[in-house]
Amino acid sequence: MSSFAEALKGIAARVPETQLVMVMGTDGIPIEKLVLRADPNMDAIAAEYTTLLRASVSAAADTGLGDLKELSIVTEKMVAMLVAITSEYFLFAALAPGAVTGRAVRPARRGPRPRERVRLAARFRSVDNVFARDE
Repeated sequence: MSSFAEALKGIAARVPETQLVMVMGTDGIPIEKLVLRADPNMDAIAAEYTTLLRASVSAAADTGLGDLKELSIVTEKMVAMLVAITSEYFLFAALAPGAVTGRAVRPARRGPRPRERVRLAARFRSVDNVFARDE
């Protein structure tokens, strides 16, 4: 088993709301993935969000804000976290919609509370401890 596969299992164990977690290149090609709840559209969703990630990385660099560390996308049916591992690879995690609030999703117009998003993101920040940075 690869070290990526072991790391993904560890991450999924720490975040029980995880539906899918994968290591992807910034080109949108999956390197390793762990599917906990199958959804045939998830690879396409991850690839589409890669486009958003690349635009966000460029915007952060162009405006002098530094490297993009993470990107959160919250919809009615899914929470997606994209966390930088290196400048070329990132972790994509698809979570159940209740992951942000701990219960059923709120109406879209209100969205999740910022404090709840921060707590969820903090659980993924431990990714830095799992993946070695070789840059």
